[in-house]
This record gives sequence, structure tokens and C-alpha cells, in this order.
Amino acid sequence: MTLADIRSRYEESFEFLQQRKRRQVSQLVLLNNLNRGDQNISSTLLITLFNRIMSSLYDDKIQVKFLPSQGILQDQLNSYNILAQSDYLEMEKAKIDYDWTWDALFFGQGYLETLRFNKKRKVMEPSVINPLAFGYDPYFDNVQDWRYYWKWVTKNKWELKKLIKAGVITGVKRVEDIPSGVDTYLWDYKIKRDQAKKGTAMATDTKAGDVYQILEFYGYDEKGDKCVYWVDKDFSIEPYLFKQKLDLQDGEQITAPNGTMIDSGSKWPIVVKQAFREPHSSIQFSIADLLEDKHRAKSVLLNLAYIAAKDRANPLYLYNPDKVNDVTQLFNRQINQHIPVNDVIDAIAPLNKDNPMDAGLLNFISILTTEANEPMGTGTVAQPEARKLSNTATEAAIDQQLNDMAQSLQSKVMQFGESEFWSHWFHRYKRYGEDFGSKMANIVGVKGVKTEEVQMSDFQTDFPPGVMVYSAKEAEYKELVLRRDLINLYPQLATTLGPEGMRNFNKHIFFPKFLQDPSLIDVMFPDTLDEIHAVEENEMLKENKYPKVSQTDDHMTHIYMHQMVMPKTLATWFHIAEHQEYAAGAKYDIMVNEGQSEQTQTPTNQPINKQRLSPTEATAPLKQEMQTPVNK
Repeated sequence: MTLADIRSRYEESFEFLQQRKRRQVSQLVLLNNLNRGDQNISSTLLITLFNRIMSSLYDDKIQVKFLPSQGILQDQLNSYNILAQSDYLEMEKAKIDYDWTWDALFFGQGYLETLRFNKKRKVMEPSVINPLAFGYDPYFDNVQDWRYYWKWVTKNKWELKKLIKAGVITGVKRVEDIPSGVDTYLWDYKIKRDQAKKGTAMATDTKAGDVYQILEFYGYDEKGDKCVYWVDKDFSIEPYLFKQKLDLQDGEQITAPNGTMIDSGSKWPIVVKQAFREPHSSIQFSIADLLEDKHRAKSVLLNLAYIAAKDRANPLYLYNPDKVNDVTQLFNRQINQHIPVNDVIDAIAPLNKDNPMDAGLLNFISILTTEANEPMGTGTVAQPEARKLSNTATEAAIDQQLNDMAQSLQSKVMQFGESEFWSHWFHRYKRYGEDFGSKMANIVGVKGVKTEEVQMSDFQTDFPPGVMVYSAKEAEYKELVLRRDLINLYPQLATTLGPEGMRNFNKHIFFPKFLQDPSLIDVMFPDTLDEIHAVEENEMLKENKYPKVSQTDDHMTHIYMHQMVMPKTLATWFHIAEHQEYAAGAKYDIMVNEGQSEQTQTPTNQPINKQRLSPTEATAPLKQEMQTPVNK
């Protein structure tokens, strides 16, 4: 790709998006416009509803789990989930999610780059892209179908000198050969936003000449490979400052007509999160698009009412200039003020004013607010009608459920981008993991920091794992309903599961629904000796080795733990079967001791062999009795 090709595609995208970007800058000014004048007031409709939606969709906890797919074992899934928890903190994903979600809600689409991987720290370094400094192919709505996309990056003089010295930038020998400064339209975006916040923006982009604007362009080269290019802001340095082929090895394979699998190379290292998804569209609408007109209208109405209220507090007067001696006193507001006149009758009278906030205006403002709330599921903030006390809680619950449904839809749309991000995360470890072999994952819990070593060989799979992303609000609502149902079932379960069954139920099902930190479960229910022993046996069973079963084992606990072995070898099935035989024999002994086995008619003088060598031998009398014909 030549410099002229890059410039042509850049200008194509620039013309496509420039008008929308100018509108988005004006919407940002509305968000907190301090430059409106000291005698004017502004509506808070936009910022209020935006923050309400933001708070319902954003969560500072990891909300993803990896699911099994073809050829992936449970141990590998455990490695993915453990490392994802560790990397969530190491990547500062909570902060990234806030910025990414903010952009998606306000601009309609948020962009996150996933190209950088720090091999020294062994972690991906994602970064949120400023939508105002970003452009993409207008002909395709799907990211991976784009022919190109670009973003402006700002570098200082010393960063560029280091890159030239390291041989990364090859197009120039000196940093002085690169045009400095920032494009006028980009600088204008900054000026308008700063002025709206009462900031005094500089008239020019830079005075010192040590700020450089670089175009980072992603496109195809002549061979059809995806590459990244660096170009100066004036498109003057031939062929370009820097070029690198993308070698991420995460592209989908293409099947040729003859059945041959063709590697499609790399995906574009960018993930898009959308707030309101409109299918088959290159531009998505946003919260600011939905609220801008209502916000402006409400601001105008509030200012008119504000002026009317001031006029009512400071009335205008009709007066006879021939009879009023001192007109200046009409402009002063003083206590016990007296205006001398020659004739009281028809000399002076106040001019009547309308109520600044009459019923019609209040009703219209209420309609505006409702129109703003309903499409985003933020609830109705209009004046509530009188309700019966018996129906208040029910109606409130129904309203909240409808609002949750609307926000749940938004959350599901935004989960598409989150799922794609963790797919990129998996492929970065698959691409670079072989270089460092393993990584230490640190999980923070109530018991401190737990460290586990994750082998990078677990990421070498033929197929990527499934990714399940769940909404914090949706999950909270579903967990609330499930907890309520489990509490109602708890008394019945206690009578049927028995003490050991209730312990497993509490440890693995009931209490995890109440506790956000899984390590608290280990504090409340530490592993028993049988559980620890069963976990050790699981490692042998995975290798198809047969550990010896002891009569003193807690067989039900062992059966439960051995069911977790993946894949299940022949040794696993036979080992579980032996535990089941012992468990059946122990149950038979209990029935006999408690006198609950009348059908067996076991002689009272026959001792119970508690030291049997096998459960089959112990149950021989029972089998013999069952085979004896019954006298009718």
C-alpha cells in the first residue's frame, strides 16, 4: 500500500464521519456546560439519565467464564478462568471497562485495541481508543470485514527519538524531519470541550513544537496481508514512518472448494462495544442522540420559567411621570421602602405577571422527562398519582421489572463486545505463551493472595473455548429469585439429603449464591480429609491409575469428588463403582442395626461382620435370602 492509497482511504473515512463528530462534540458541551452564562440555568437531564444507565451497566468485577468446547478439558478451563481473574486486576480492566462503556453509551460505539502484549509482564495491554480521533471503513458494518481503520496518536519529541534510535521508525533519521503540531480540526475538538468547562485553551496546538501527531493506519498491503503503518500528519514522508505485518494467528480458517483449509491470517486487533445495536448499519445511535433534543428543550423552558420567576419577584410598575417624584426608587429593593407621589390614585400600580411554573408548563416538562426515560428503561420520574397502600409495593415491583428488562437488553448487546474481547485475550496467550512457558496467577481473597502456576500449553488447542458473559444487574436479579426459591426449599432438602448431603449442598450450591468471594466458602467449609484424599486420587485417575479403596473412606464424598474427573478413564469408572458397592453395604448395615430391614429376616443370632473384606461378601446373606423361594 502506497502513501497515496493510505491518504485516499483516510479522506474517505474522514468525510464519512466528520459531520457526526462535530455533533458529538456539541453533545459533550451539553453534558456539563459551564460557559452558558451566569444568569442562565441548565437542565441536568442528559447527565442524570446517562449516569443512571452507566451505573446499571458497569460493574468493577469480572463477568466472564470460559466454557468447554471440542477438545478442551476441565483442567484447561480452570486455567483460563484462574488466569482471567488474575489478568483482570493486572490489566486494570475495571478502569478500562468504565472508559469503554462510557464511550459506547455516549458515542454509540466504544473501541478497544487488543494489539499490544507485554512479553516481560506476560500480559495483554488493551487500550481504549478516543472515538473523536478514530475512523473506519464506511462500506462494512462488521469490524472484521473492514478494509481499513485508523486512529491518531500523539507522541512527544523524546518518545520519537527513542523509536528512531531503536530502529522502529525507519522512514526518517531525525525527529526534526517529522512535521510537528496537531491538525486544526482535532485541536478544535479540544478547544470547544475545554471552553465549555471554563478552561482557557491555547490558540495553537503547540508552542514548543515538540508534540507530534501520528496516523496509525491498519490496512492490507500488496500481498493481501494485514499490516499497521505509521504516517506523519501531512502525508509527506515517503513511503511511511513505520510498517509491520500483523502476525496474531487468530484468524478463522477458510475451506477451499477442494476441501483444503486456508489460514486467513490475523483478525483486526480491535473490539467494538455498542449500546444500541442497529443491524446492518455502520453508525449506531447513542444516549446523547436520544436525549439531546429533550435536554435542550427542557433547558429553554427552565430558563423562561427562571426569568418569569425573577420578574414576579421584582415586579414592573405602571406609573404617571407627572405624579411620581423619584423614579429611581422603583429600581431599588429595600425594607420599608416608600415612593413619594403627588397623587396616590392612579399614580402608580404594579404590572400583573403570569405564574412562572403553571400547571401546563409543569405537565409539559413532565412529558419531556417521561419521553427521555422510557426508551432507556430508567423509570418514570414524573409526579406519581395517588396509590392505594396495598398496591404500592406490587406496582413498584412491576415498574422495576419493566425497567430491568429494558436495561437487560442493553446489557446483552454490550456483552457481544465483552465476549469478543476475551476471545482476543485467549488468542494472545495462544500466540505468545510458548515463549515463556507458564505464568503465576494471583487471586485475591479473604485469605490473602493465592498464587497458582498456569501452564501456557493449556492454550494450545484446536478450537477456542466458549465465552459466557453475564450482566451484573441481570445476574443479581436472577440470583435474588433463585435464593428466594432455595430458602423456601431448604426445610424439605434438610429432611431428604441428610447431614453430609446438606453440607455439600450448602458448600457448592446454597452459600455461593450469597457470597461474592468464593474463597469465603473455603473458610466456612474447609475441605475434609476425605475431600483432600479424593482430590489426590483424582490425579491418579486422570492417568488411568487405580488407587486402592479403603473401607473407612467416606464413600459418598469420594463418589462426589471423583465425578469431577475429566476425562473419565476406565480406572475412574471402576473406582467409583467400588465406592458405590461399599456405600451400598454400609447402608445395609445401618438398616439392619436400626431394625428397618424386615424383608431380609436376618437371624438375630447372626453377627454383623463389620470387618468384611468386600461389600459383595458382606451382602451374601441378603443375596441368598432373596434367592430362596417364599412359602405362600
